[in-house]
Amino acid sequence: MTLAASNLSFADHHSLTLEAREAQTEWTITSIDLISTESVITVERDAGEEGRTYVSYHLSYDNNGNGGTYTANARGYVDANTMTSAYAAGVWHRDGILVIMDEIVSHSDGTKTVGRITINPLAVSYTHLTLPTICSV
Repeated sequence: MTLAASNLSFADHHSLTLEAREAQTEWTITSIDLISTESVITVERDAGEEGRTYVSYHLSYDNNGNGGTYTANARGYVDANTMTSAYAAGVWHRDGILVIMDEIVSHSDGTKTVGRITINPLAVSYTHLTLPTICSV
């Protein structure tokens, strides 16, 4: 899968295209809490040997309510002795009924990734696409 990021144009005829780092993953939406000032979406995923991961997204609204910014915190439990964490920030917008979220994620191992999330509230589905690692500490 290719994501063409046309908003990252360098000139009239140049754009940045990023190839997915891993396959698109499916997550389970565990709750959607709609508040007048923000929405909170929580998801989880069992990734087998990589463990179970939980994420909470806090979406704030722009003036028209059809987009805005968000932050997220994640915890991954690999085994009885290993936990990982991540913090994300990004922007979101509506595309019909879909909620599209673009993010930059800082992982506890020092890596930074970018990703795109698509939420379909009607189908109660959540997919996540991770793009290439952009830097490592």
